Amino acid sequence: MGGLLIPTWAVRFDFATKLVDDEAACKRVAEILVRPCFHELERLSIHRGDRWIEHGPKSADRIVSILRDARNKAATLDTRKGREIVANAEIRNGTREAPAEPTRYDSELMFPVDASAVEATVAAVCELAATLDVGAGFVAVEPAYDDAHRAAIGLSLPRARTGVSQRRRIERRGRDWHDIDRPTLLAGPEWGTFLGAQHLAKLDLETVRRSGAFARVVEITPARLAFLQVTENPEDDLREDFEAKLIEARKVLAPIAMDLSDVNLDG
Repeated sequence: MGGLLIPTWAVRFDFATKLVDDEAACKRVAEILVRPCFHELERLSIHRGDRWIEHGPKSADRIVSILRDARNKAATLDTRKGREIVANAEIRNGTREAPAEPTRYDSELMFPVDASAVEATVAAVCELAATLDVGAGFVAVEPAYDDAHRAAIGLSLPRARTGVSQRRRIERRGRDWHDIDRPTLLAGPEWGTFLGAQHLAKLDLETVRRSGAFARVVEITPARLAFLQVTENPEDDLREDFEAKLIEARKVLAPIAMDLSDVNLDG
């Protein structure tokens, strides 16, 4: 399962929107998820309790229905039955009890990189982030589905690979170890990094833009959500020399850097 070596997006959102209570946001999320750039997320099911039930074709109306049902945890999308699993997503609907914080809920998406649809994909992911009112999050590229799943979900020892230095593995683990700090501090940059309102309160976005450390700096929602993209090509994330780009990004983002001195890579 997930053995194909296909460059795969790993997208993580930590967000505030309680979708189960917000029909307009649910409709917006659904409209985005049925766009062509997410075509590999072709089968839809309900995550209810500890089960995934009622698998069927993806449709905007059904996504809205699942997200608005308080019995459910999430809408889940994946590869249709009978195919090698290359894509998966969980969109939490906000029924889990959680403090009212900018990162109280999480969602993850993993799906193959289509080199012809990078702009459309990044635009859609940014629109999703705005709809969910993301307080922190990232977009990375991994060499295969299993790697992307592991990176997006977190909570396990980050894997070493070309393009992922020891420092970056520590940052990825630190994101989990210091989850309470996610709304205000950054463990480390990824190919794409979302900054929420509390990050932006400590950082001058124009200074970030002028630094030249990022190929793209987008203020998605003024003073509330921004997206920083290290290079134009997402598959640069798989290259050995990508670490040099991250070193420059870390310098610019130092005002919001987490203290990771207690983080190690022991098992």
